[in-house]
Amino acid sequence: MQVLKEELRQAMLQTARNMFLDPGYEKTSMKDIAASVGVSVGNLYRYFPNKEAIFEAVTMPAYERLLEMVESSEEISESSMPVILDRLEGLLAEFLREYRQSLLILLYESKGTRQENVKNAFFDRFSRHVEMHFADYNRRHAPAQQLHSDAARPIAIAFMEGYFEIIRLYSDEDQIVQAARQYISIWFTGLQQLL
Repeated sequence: MQVLKEELRQAMLQTARNMFLDPGYEKTSMKDIAASVGVSVGNLYRYFPNKEAIFEAVTMPAYERLLEMVESSEEISESSMPVILDRLEGLLAEFLREYRQSLLILLYESKGTRQENVKNAFFDRFSRHVEMHFADYNRRHAPAQQLHSDAARPIAIAFMEGYFEIIRLYSDEDQIVQAARQYISIWFTGLQQLL
């Protein structure tokens, strides 16, 4: 019985991560990954039973961490708005150091996997978050000023797509953090005016 080595497993994951980004998940085979790592296909299968298992090993830590970030943002109230940017900046910088490539794969290269609809799942979750803020706003305002929940999903998608686009466009962590800080600041300034 062959002993599995963690550094070889990590090399396989990094190679798969790079290949899932370019040329993409669908265009990458187990044979391609094995050849790039310099191992036999059989050896690769000792570590991962199939390509989707490698995909999940590459992307699920990013998915779980992003969910944690979304859940922590759900605890933000209007009264804590002044600290939001600093908090999000720190979370984003930490997230990008470890998970940028994996998130990009999950969002843009997951066709053909069980996670291919993950982007919509993020949109659904964030839509519920926006609806919660709309309901809070509506409790405090007259019926003529009410916000309709039909707008929650388009607003959530617009916000998340912009955020994802920043991560996709820029690879430099400082540049991403600065662009995301400005982006979030503009969004929250607009929302504070409304809410």
